[in-house]
Amino acid sequence: RLSLLAAVFLLVAEAAPPPPARDSRLRARALQTRLLPRLPRRPGQPLLLLRRRRARPLWRPRCSSDDDDDQEQGGFFNDRLLKAARGESVDQVPVWLFRQAGPYLPEYRQYKEDHGLGFLDIIRRPEAAAEVAMQPLRRYGLDAAILFSDILTVVDAMGLEVVFPIGKGIQVREPLKDDGDLSRLTTDPGAVVDRMEYVMDAVKATRAKLREEGFHIPLLGFSAAPWSLFAYMVGDSIRESSNSGRWAREHPEATRRLLRVLSDVVVEYLDRQIRSGAHAVQVFESLGENTPPQDMLRFALPELARIAPALKERHPEIPVLVFARGTGFANPSLQRAKFDVVTLDRNADRREMVMALEETAWVQGRRASVQGNLDPAMLVDGNRDEITEEVRRMVREFGGEGYIANLGAGLMGKEDPDLVEHYVNEIRRLSREQIQLGGV
Repeated sequence: RLSLLAAVFLLVAEAAPPPPARDSRLRARALQTRLLPRLPRRPGQPLLLLRRRRARPLWRPRCSSDDDDDQEQGGFFNDRLLKAARGESVDQVPVWLFRQAGPYLPEYRQYKEDHGLGFLDIIRRPEAAAEVAMQPLRRYGLDAAILFSDILTVVDAMGLEVVFPIGKGIQVREPLKDDGDLSRLTTDPGAVVDRMEYVMDAVKATRAKLREEGFHIPLLGFSAAPWSLFAYMVGDSIRESSNSGRWAREHPEATRRLLRVLSDVVVEYLDRQIRSGAHAVQVFESLGENTPPQDMLRFALPELARIAPALKERHPEIPVLVFARGTGFANPSLQRAKFDVVTLDRNADRREMVMALEETAWVQGRRASVQGNLDPAMLVDGNRDEITEEVRRMVREFGGEGYIANLGAGLMGKEDPDLVEHYVNEIRRLSREQIQLGGV
């Protein structure tokens, strides 16, 4: 009798018309969701259990900025990235890119020229930041948007002026010289984040742009990790990395105090982004590649380990991703620290890292999802066949579940947009083949 009722329920559900969609892309995706193949029925198995897990209605996290007018049209929401972050089944591997918006795009350069804006001008103007965040989505149709901002907004809000001299990268104009300089800083987390209200406005403006243009995908917020913020504050940059270790050895107690303040600020900052509308948040240990392992273990990792648990306490359903660049040895520790997704940089051994994560997965009940790790140099001077073969290896070695396709470092500005598009399309094609047909 129960099986008969289940069969009737399934037939009625399948007879229901699909939700209305605003354009052909949404209609195609809704149809794809409804027509996923079913597993063979085992003897005595209720008909209701025949659907694959990924055929469930698409889930959408609730953000504090949501209201009755903020529902995705037709009930459709591409949540592949959120599902992959939780280790759930997807129909194809989600893909987004570190620095997916920026100087390598001709439309970005044109926008800056047309409006007479520099990089820092754009990130401090919410509507401009939202417009730039949309540019790679219009071109590639990625599975996530990311806030267009910079990791040093925190440093600026704490009282150190940030500058962007041409050809030198972003840096602090007057770094901290010794522990006496800590008095120059604003250290109350709430007060610091209040000074970054323009970032929260950019989150809201980007959410509004996504809805307006029919991109029903997650928006990622982000912050630098405490150690990378500290390193910039004492004079390090992407090109200079000797100051942080020296400063920490000369002033160990002041370093620990400052790192604790920074971790509190990062938690408050990401919490505020989530409350403003971010569906997930990414933490970047951007200068990890230039940090000796002993300094990572002594100073950086203890503060990173505080961030995910603090955010999970406030927002248990929000995925927290981390990228400790150049420090793959730390990924099992970051998994134990409750990060949902850890990132492999371009030099990481994929199979070895996945095995290391599997060995420590018992701590949180499942292996953390992984993200990465194409070398972006292939998008500068590579060719399509080489990229296809590398994508084939990535999908085979990472697998189709618990994996978010990305890069092993951020785009730097010289990449060929056509090669970027080829990479994105090949991730979709080859991962879909692996998931649906069982191999690539």
